[in-house]
Amino acid sequence: MNMFKYITIMAIGLSLGVSQVALAQTAEIFEVSQQARNLTKQNSAWTNSVEADAGDRIEFQVIVVWRGEQTTQNVLVREALAEKLVYAGNLKLNNAAIAGDIINENINIGSLANGETKTISFEAQVVRAGLLDAGTSRFANTATVFNTDGGSSVTSFVTVVKPGIPTDVATGLLSVWMILFISLLAVVFAGTYIFFFRYYVTHEILATKYENRTDRKLATMIEMSKKEDEG
Repeated sequence: MNMFKYITIMAIGLSLGVSQVALAQTAEIFEVSQQARNLTKQNSAWTNSVEADAGDRIEFQVIVVWRGEQTTQNVLVREALAEKLVYAGNLKLNNAAIAGDIINENINIGSLANGETKTISFEAQVVRAGLLDAGTSRFANTATVFNTDGGSSVTSFVTVVKPGIPTDVATGLLSVWMILFISLLAVVFAGTYIFFFRYYVTHEILATKYENRTDRKLATMIEMSKKEDEG
């Protein structure tokens, strides 16, 4: 009986130990933040959402903090810019210039100890006005930090205002639904035209005493015969 108690206690203790290890492992995470500022407008403050005009140059910074007991190795950073923003280089790690293209390749920022912070920055430019839609557009830009120990993503925004009235009218090729709608209108128009044409022929042309060509020919011959008799 006592042996059974000892085995039970040991099993509970072992399970608690495994649970604590699992919790410690899941607690190891990347804390990531991304901010931006408008260099063209000479804004010095970093914010999660910035306002810009066509052609403005924007600087982004990604701050990475590792929370784990063991040092994590080969930390990679990748950026996904919005379609209307173009990568403009000037890539830096902890304010020191480094080589690479954070849009098209993973940038290795090395290892991070528990609580250590690293900052990577780069620049982008808003496209020219002719490529922007009129009105207000909000562009999302996402940074992803990852390695074999885990990963995390964060998004910042660039809001661009272009003077003019927004329009929902498509300027490209006709969509499938538009083609089907136009085809339906064509069918309805053709059906309506045929209906009224048949109605006109039936009621205005054929609606006489002589409903066919043979009857009309016979009537003509009778009229000619009457005129000859009268003559």
